[in-house]
Amino acid sequence: MRIVCIDGEAQYRDIVERDVKTPLEKEGHTFDWFEESFANSEATITRAAGYDALYVIGDQGPVPAELMRRNPQLSLVSFVGTGARRFVSMEEAAECNVTVTNVPDFASQSVAEHAIALMFAVARRVVEGDAIVRSGGWAKNQGLKVAGRRLGVVGAGAIGSRVIAMGQALNMDVIYWSRNDSAERDAELGATRVELDELFDTSDVVSLHLVHNTETDGLIDRSLLQRLRSTSILVNTARAELVDTAAMSELLAAGAFFGAGIDVFDDEPPALDSLPHATTNVVMTPHIGFHTDEADEVFRLAGENILAFAAGAPTNTLT
Repeated sequence: MRIVCIDGEAQYRDIVERDVKTPLEKEGHTFDWFEESFANSEATITRAAGYDALYVIGDQGPVPAELMRRNPQLSLVSFVGTGARRFVSMEEAAECNVTVTNVPDFASQSVAEHAIALMFAVARRVVEGDAIVRSGGWAKNQGLKVAGRRLGVVGAGAIGSRVIAMGQALNMDVIYWSRNDSAERDAELGATRVELDELFDTSDVVSLHLVHNTETDGLIDRSLLQRLRSTSILVNTARAELVDTAAMSELLAAGAFFGAGIDVFDDEPPALDSLPHATTNVVMTPHIGFHTDEADEVFRLAGENILAFAAGAPTNTLT
């Protein structure tokens, strides 16, 4: 197979050369890298001509649907990570007979740890305190103790279940919501499933761990956000599209809830004027929840999806 990676940032190139290109070439495939951005759609459509597979690193934005339509030889899109549906149109891929693969359950522990890190950073006003010390000040802003408080986890999959366990280890009272109501799952998690209204009404920390799709788009709307109390914290390491961003920003600016830890944005990188307007107690990170020493592994696994497809036994397929 002829494989191409179209990526305008060189930060991952050494990893891809070592863990993806070399193993593929050992099996007789070719792998090319073009420093281009999907935003330049016509150029990327041209770059993809003649290739059988596209190796996609999500940082470069959505794959142009026209790329699949105008390159009929393309048979595979191998996405690095879990969020392929955000970057590749499954409908267009199916119509063009293009198989899309991803790396499921990737870095679940890392993302869960980052959610807890954001919770602590907001609760103990870590970033604000750092800025005070660096500016020569010594004001002691009051934070929140999390032990004994209620943690509401929205989504109890691979990541959410780890956050539940961590919250319990921190002596928090943990509840959760998922689309599936199961007494067996309650027993397995050691937590009680409640409805979303109750979760937002009663939780001191709400942590979001849902995939983004048509059912979850905008699920965390203004009416839910208004249920948060003045001492509540919202943490989002999942997808920005789950939340009514404008309502969240407005409520934070008004001091309706204590603070937020945000790792995901509607546009990445976000425009500065789109960020929450609250000047204190909003901790933001550049979508790095997954980005630990596990990050190298996801590149290799996406390459293995290509090898499996070439061998006639596709793995981790979405279409």
